[in-house]
Amino acid sequence: GFDPSNLKQLGDSVHYGSYFIYKIGEDIYKISDPGDPEAILGGLIGTDIYLICSESKALMIDLGNNYIDGFEKDLIKPRENAKEEFLDVVNNLIGKRSLEVAVTHMHPDHSGMTKAFIDTRVSLWIGEGEDMERLRTMHNIEPSVYKIFRQGEKKFDLGGGRIVETFLLRGHSNGGTVFLLKPDMMLFTGDAISPGPRRKRELRSAEAFNNFTVDINNLVNNLKNNLAPYDRYGLQVYTGHSGEMMFHATKTDIADTLPEDEGYGEWRFVQDMANVANAIKDGTWLDATRGFHHFEIPAGINNQRQIQIVFYNGALILPEDVAYGASGMKAPEVPISK
Repeated sequence: GFDPSNLKQLGDSVHYGSYFIYKIGEDIYKISDPGDPEAILGGLIGTDIYLICSESKALMIDLGNNYIDGFEKDLIKPRENAKEEFLDVVNNLIGKRSLEVAVTHMHPDHSGMTKAFIDTRVSLWIGEGEDMERLRTMHNIEPSVYKIFRQGEKKFDLGGGRIVETFLLRGHSNGGTVFLLKPDMMLFTGDAISPGPRRKRELRSAEAFNNFTVDINNLVNNLKNNLAPYDRYGLQVYTGHSGEMMFHATKTDIADTLPEDEGYGEWRFVQDMANVANAIKDGTWLDATRGFHHFEIPAGINNQRQIQIVFYNGALILPEDVAYGASGMKAPEVPISK
């Protein structure tokens, strides 16, 4: 069985079953699925689950890929004893603490192990606004197994002074939630902000971009208004796919990536994502002297022309007409090839 006794110091890790388990704080763990080279999308890059323990309670954030049944769309195959091994990790980490689970958004690589907790005493939570029917179509699970909370109102009081606050951050999904752990100053973001510094957040419509801009600014302003500077500067931002943080795009070319040794983002990353969105709104993203850079990337859904806009730690990918339209401009006409 899983033995957590070697997770003594920060950064210690243990490999068990489908996961690498890291100690990232005092009684705080990252349960990391490194992905499968034969899979695609979330199954290829892997995904991260976080577990926060306090005196008598524990909160798990996200549920990774579905290795119980597999997920055909991402070419994920079921794995033998997946449920048992996953629960072995969880139960040995939480001990006698009671457990709740909160999912950042209802995508297959963040809700995959839901079935492990059906018909148990574990409460499953998700933020308001997500498409709960996806749970049925993705994993053949009734949506009613989840309780719905309103972001900003729901807090998870874990005891011992540890409180997890919730914030709405739409764009990647319609009801995405990020979770702030106090007083440890850890922000768990799923896919809502982006996979990591300079790793871009792809927003596929004007509505998604507008929602993201409103919510990322609300988050930044809340942190500025309610946290002391020292606390903000020490913020650690844990995303849903830390494997993607190994490389970042340069300022001018998404294909020209550089290796980077980084396990989490920080306060500047959150601010710069807001800076990119705000610059797209006011048109300053076209001014390289301010530190903004943009370049065309391969076409997206329905062959949409796309551009990536970068500002230091922040990066967004938008359809070209959305980026120019948000700034009140018309996208340049594409030259007709002869």
